[in-house]
Amino acid sequence: MRTILFDIDGTLLMTNSGGATALRQAMSDEFGLRDPRTEIQFGGRTDRSILTELLTINDLADTQANRDRLRDRYVELFPETLRKVGGKLMPGVLPLLDAVNRDGGLRSYIMTGNFHATGQCKLDHFGLSNFFRGIFGGDHDSDRDHLARRTSDSIALRYGRQSISELWVIGDTVADIRCGHAINAKVIAVCTGGQTRAQLEAESPLAIRDDLTNFDEVLTLLTT
Repeated sequence: MRTILFDIDGTLLMTNSGGATALRQAMSDEFGLRDPRTEIQFGGRTDRSILTELLTINDLADTQANRDRLRDRYVELFPETLRKVGGKLMPGVLPLLDAVNRDGGLRSYIMTGNFHATGQCKLDHFGLSNFFRGIFGGDHDSDRDHLARRTSDSIALRYGRQSISELWVIGDTVADIRCGHAINAKVIAVCTGGQTRAQLEAESPLAIRDDLTNFDEVLTLLTT
């Protein structure tokens, strides 16, 4: 059986800067900053690494205690923030997930830089939770390759070593492609995030699609 590891943001869905909005408020609430700096790159990263950069550029100590404070307040704020800002599913996502779910030779997981809790919140909000067997999130990994290796190890423990010879990654960033290659997965890249086709092509994924509208083509790649 093949395991498909889906990214969330820019691949399955897009929020209207919900994460950045909630993080900005969390910085203010926890550390009393009137105008916290949040002008950093979010795409393709883990939330663990984002917390470190936010603390650093706001002249706060990058300690476990501060990361925990910021994470906990962010996770607390995020559900209501998401309800306010909303977002959208990417084209073709629901038909593809439904087709994968009905195929007896495929199983789906999430592998995302989001914290597990905020990733789950996004899946719940957009009605996607039932399509996935679990989430591997960016709670502990500063690097996406480390997250991918931890995910691969977990899949091997659950299903045996043979299972990780049949890994696929579907994502929208250079980081998704690179972390897929780090675990010898086959990668399908989609141009629905913030990076160009040329940037994605330079990383040599197995395939690139503008989006997932032609989900039957993607399903064919996953099953042949």
